[in-house]
Amino acid sequence: MRRKSVLLLALLAAAFACNLPAPAAPESASPPTVSPARKTATVTPTLEPTAAGTATNTFPPSDVAFAIDCTALPAQRLADCESFLAVTRDVVYPIERELTGANLSQCWKEFRYVILPDDPRPGAGGISAGDVITYNQLYSIDLRYPYDTHEILHSLSTCAGALDLHAFHGMVMNAVYERLGVYAPGYYENASAENLTVILEDQLQKVKTVGGAERNATCVGILMRKVTLAYFDLGEGAIRPLYRSTIEPLQNLTPPTALQTEIWGSLAPRIDALMEKFMQEYKYDLGVPECGLTGV
Repeated sequence: MRRKSVLLLALLAAAFACNLPAPAAPESASPPTVSPARKTATVTPTLEPTAAGTATNTFPPSDVAFAIDCTALPAQRLADCESFLAVTRDVVYPIERELTGANLSQCWKEFRYVILPDDPRPGAGGISAGDVITYNQLYSIDLRYPYDTHEILHSLSTCAGALDLHAFHGMVMNAVYERLGVYAPGYYENASAENLTVILEDQLQKVKTVGGAERNATCVGILMRKVTLAYFDLGEGAIRPLYRSTIEPLQNLTPPTALQTEIWGSLAPRIDALMEKFMQEYKYDLGVPECGLTGV
């Protein structure tokens, strides 16, 4: 079983990628860790950035210092970098902190962005490494809504020790965009989006016929989409209880099933705790027994 868990984690780590700016994400992700050295990647999105927008809402102040390094860009982009940082620090982070109950200050005194003219590594438009996030300018300061809702959530989960796997990205990012009145395609993901309908249905059929690593990766994609859909049924008030149910000490009423352990490896207790929270508090069944994503 240890060998299976190691292989699963290796598979997820190798395939881990973010998808910006849309809340949805690819089918697999690396497990969370409290190590600031853990890196996550953002794959180049297909949405073409447009002119920058401005968020003017006022929110509780950040509890950690933010900094940005744009020395790799022309000097005339400094104002754009400072605007990106200000909105992320003063708007997005306070909202995500409230939604999740996770604080960057629990782990770091300073949180830093680095903006580059190209991908920080081949095929990755952005990378989260705990307290440092590195972005290609195209997917940060050049976006239509130029602030970070995605990679910072990875850092929050890293710090809190919450389940990552992109499981809560759809919920949290939709809540952020909804508060800011952003419903543009590629940012806010509505319940009728192809990613949550056609692609999810394909995955639900696929998981019935595949096994091993392919099944496990498919289950990660199903988890992300099912949790995102729960946002439309349960609302943003459910985000914090669900998110925090995956942080130790876990409050599992029963241990993970054999199937959950086979598919999710060392993350099985967190998956089980999340499924229990869905059922116990919300009477909400994700309804995917092939992945161990079902009520208990």
